[in-house]
Amino acid sequence: MYKRHRYQINGILFGLLILCALIGVLLFTTTWSFYWIWMIAINITTFILFGVDKGLAKSLKTLRIPEIVLHIYTILGGVVGQAAGRLLFRHKISRDKKRPFNIALVLGILLQIGLIYLLFFR
Repeated sequence: MYKRHRYQINGILFGLLILCALIGVLLFTTTWSFYWIWMIAINITTFILFGVDKGLAKSLKTLRIPEIVLHIYTILGGVVGQAAGRLLFRHKISRDKKRPFNIALVLGILLQIGLIYLLFFR
């Protein structure tokens, strides 16, 4: 298996571990609908992934969370987590790296608006 694919799988699995733990905790401790539990969990997970990736970028230049993993979590609903992670950690804000992350952010926002419309206004 290529090294790049192994890092992608590891990043996705690390995010899924955090996401499942948060969903489990929120499901058993709150009475909220699954939509709100999902939104809180995916945004916290996305925020953590951005923080971990920034920490890895400073210490280990080779072992990182791939950008595609960060994009996937953003598009799945982690829009607020991505924006907060980029601002707080000053991560992926240079001119070269900014465009794909802004596209993922806009795409995630549009998907969330569509989902909110389908769930609550239809």
